[in-house]
Amino acid sequence: MNKIWSKMVRSLAAMACVLAATAIFSITPGAQASDKITLKDGKVIEGSIVREVDGYLWVKYAIGGIDHEQMFRPDEISSIDRDAPAADPAKIDGSPASAPDGTAPKMVKDGVPRATVITLGSRETDQGDTVGIYMTAHALDEMVPLLKEELGDDGSGVVVFRVTSGGGLLLEIERISDEIQNVYKKNFRTVAWIDSAISAAAMSSHCIEEIYFTPQGNYGACTGWSGALVAVKGRGLEEVLYLMQRISARGGYDKLIMRSMQIQQPLSATIDANGEVKWYNDATSGEILVNRDNEILTFNAETAKRVKFSKGTASNIEELRKLMGYQELNWVGKQVKGTPWPVSKAEEWNIAYRKQVHKDEEHVQQYFRSYNLQIQAAMAEQTKEGRGKFVNQARQTLQRLRDACRTNPNFGLLQLNVTNEKDLRDFFEAQEKRLRDLLR
Repeated sequence: MNKIWSKMVRSLAAMACVLAATAIFSITPGAQASDKITLKDGKVIEGSIVREVDGYLWVKYAIGGIDHEQMFRPDEISSIDRDAPAADPAKIDGSPASAPDGTAPKMVKDGVPRATVITLGSRETDQGDTVGIYMTAHALDEMVPLLKEELGDDGSGVVVFRVTSGGGLLLEIERISDEIQNVYKKNFRTVAWIDSAISAAAMSSHCIEEIYFTPQGNYGACTGWSGALVAVKGRGLEEVLYLMQRISARGGYDKLIMRSMQIQQPLSATIDANGEVKWYNDATSGEILVNRDNEILTFNAETAKRVKFSKGTASNIEELRKLMGYQELNWVGKQVKGTPWPVSKAEEWNIAYRKQVHKDEEHVQQYFRSYNLQIQAAMAEQTKEGRGKFVNQARQTLQRLRDACRTNPNFGLLQLNVTNEKDLRDFFEAQEKRLRDLLR
């Protein structure tokens, strides 16, 4: 969806109007049209109206023998004199005036890259933000076919990860980084738009070269914890430090930045005359103090931009588009009340995924407890008929547990202490055999 269409939809919504059937008009290449548009400032434009949408006009005209195309808003136009009649909107390229569901048709302009916002984490109560639960490599991989369908597979599509997460599971960081590095960055221009990326969320995003912030954005505080908030140390800490050193290289970041986010290490920087940033692992060598002694680094939008970690700060997708250097982007998807950008099919799937995970997370422990009780009841029954009743109940509960783990394999780790998908499959196969044996 392009810039003009987004503004039109927001304007119509603000006026509480019902969106009527919208026509898109175009003059065929062979048509000899000469239209005169008089603007309210007195200027007169003579050329060809090549597109028209609810009073917005795109006019092609020549200046010094060079063709130009310009858009004019309804409030800029005083009058229009047409030499060529407007086309029937129902007959333009066979496209209906509105989509079958009543929404306005998409405007796709040749040569304009397509883009979408994919939220990683959410502040909504029926979703969540935990890395490894709601933000997973599994979910990212599931969205790829939908993204290729909507954005194309020629590498011109843009995926904006809007990150809102307070952290999560260390085991998911490398999986997410691998998915972004090996799949997303090879198929799309992939950028991060940081709303709040703390701990594992920052570490998962760190392989992305283009990082932008929202005005309230924050990024860092990547200390690892285990058990009852015990900081990771020793060999475990060294492994995570080394992991993030490798991931820093993927994103093109100095390893000292993430290191200061993981441990209490001072950090300073100097920006030379060429705009290059030099980093120092102390508080005094650089001209800019980035992190003090005995503190863990967390960037906000201002500090991240100052030391060129962030490419800029954007409060909406239009500001983000300009920072990314595009004159125009087609933000694919449909307008959804309360969402400040069009929601693509991939993002719609992503939201539904988080909601299902939230539902499963609330019930998976209950499933596991119920399953164990049903197994115990079946073992206590003396008759085959009595055992069959509890075995059938246990089989239904086991299927619910299997479905939850299929949605998010990490439930296997958290609830069953199973660390990989093969062991998870083996667990369910063993339970199926156990149930069959109880019926013998």
